[in-house]
Amino acid sequence: MLELEATNTHLYPGATGTILSGEPVSGPVSLRFADGSGATGTLSGEMLHIKPYTTTAGTEIAAKSWQIAFDGDHFRITARAAS
Repeated sequence: MLELEATNTHLYPGATGTILSGEPVSGPVSLRFADGSGATGTLSGEMLHIKPYTTTAGTEIAAKSWQIAFDGDHFRITARAAS
């Protein structure tokens, strides 16, 4: 399983983060956010699909898909995928 940690409380184009463990290959993903909340999803090629989650402040975030790029042990969200 790929474990990621974002530097912010949510994802958006330009958001960055670090790979905590695993390799950026297709499969399950666990994502931790800066506020301590987390989400799960899947990586399929360069697409990151995140399931709905709730932030620590109680904001409900819908499922979304993102184009993602990896550089060493870092990642960057490059675009939001069309729904």
